[in-house]
Amino acid sequence: MKRFIIGAVVFATALLCNPAHAKTVAKDTVNGYTIKVTQSKGKTKIYWNGKKIRQYRFAGKVKIVDERKLTAKKLINRKNKVLYIEKCTGVVTDRKLNGRRKLGYISYRSLKGKVRKGDYVVTYLVYNPHTSWIDDIAERYDVPLK
Repeated sequence: MKRFIIGAVVFATALLCNPAHAKTVAKDTVNGYTIKVTQSKGKTKIYWNGKKIRQYRFAGKVKIVDERKLTAKKLINRKNKVLYIEKCTGVVTDRKLNGRRKLGYISYRSLKGKVRKGDYVVTYLVYNPHTSWIDDIAERYDVPLK
């Protein structure tokens, strides 16, 4: 009887931890880099190129939004309802790796050695779904376009 119970526990654990049961709710690929968001049993997981980066206890909507369509009103009203991922495109403007995107300034200093003046970069900004602050960016992923 003991073996049966241990076997059942192992089987149930494997079944519940299997990421194949998670539903992909958002996905985007640029230049070979992929951001994917899955949800299962009240948990939202963010994957960058197949590697799990972040997990939230969150079961709301997930939206990948162009930078021009993500408004302050949407960000203020997202708390525990929507996880926004802002997708923006910018250009490196100088050798100090300052940049310009459609809505203003962005720094590309973290990409030192990977980009130079004139290069374009797609950036994904993941906003914390548990706050209503308009600047609460929990994760950032950059994709240099060559």
